[in-house]
Amino acid sequence: MIKYCPTCNRSSADFKFIGEFCEVCATKKVREKIPDKILIERCKSCDRIRTPTGYQPADKNSIREAAAQALHSKCDIKIEDFNDHGALVRFTCDIDGNEAVFDKKIVIELKRTMCIDCYRKTSGYYEAVLQLRGPRDPADRMMKKFLNFIETRGAFASRVDELDNGYDIYSSNKEIATNFFQYYDLKPKRSYTLYGTRRGKKVYRNIYLLRL
Repeated sequence: MIKYCPTCNRSSADFKFIGEFCEVCATKKVREKIPDKILIERCKSCDRIRTPTGYQPADKNSIREAAAQALHSKCDIKIEDFNDHGALVRFTCDIDGNEAVFDKKIVIELKRTMCIDCYRKTSGYYEAVLQLRGPRDPADRMMKKFLNFIETRGAFASRVDELDNGYDIYSSNKEIATNFFQYYDLKPKRSYTLYGTRRGKKVYRNIYLLRL
C-alpha cells in the first residue's frame, strides 16, 4: 500500500518512509539541529588537530573525532570528504527505532593554536637531565641512542649541550628517560632538584649522571 507524507505529500513509491513521514521530512528536524559551521583547533606549529584524545595528525580519523565532539551529535558520523574549508559528513541516526542516513556539508573554521608539546618545545620545558660523560665516540653513540629512544615514545629533547667531556641532554619526560636506563640495563647516578609545586605537591626534576 502506497503511503503519502502528511507534510510534503511525497509518495512511498518514490521515497523511503520512516514511520508516517518520508525520510526527507523525518530527518529535517535532526538536520536543523546540526550546526552548519564548527570550530576545530589546529596547532600552528605541527599542524595536528585537537581531538578528545589529544592532538593527532590531520586526517579523516582526527577530523572525524574533532567534528563529532564539535557537533555534539547523537548520530554516528563518517567523513566522506574534507579540506581546510569544510567536510562532507554522512550521518547515520536512529529516529523512532528506524535508521536514517543523510549527508550534510559542514563548514570547518580552523582556530590556530599551539599544542602542549610544541609549547613545551619552544619554551625549553624539561623534566629530566641526562649528564652523559665519557670519550667522544661512545658519548656520541649513547646520545643518539637516547634521543631516538625518547623521540619514538613521544618525548623530545628541548636542549642538547655539547661539553668537552660529553653532553647534557634535557628530556621532556622523566618517566621515558627512566625507561631508557631500565631498557638498556644502565646504572646512572641519580639525583633530584626541586622544580616547583603543582596542585599543592612538590615537583622534582630528575638528574642522571651516566659515565661511559
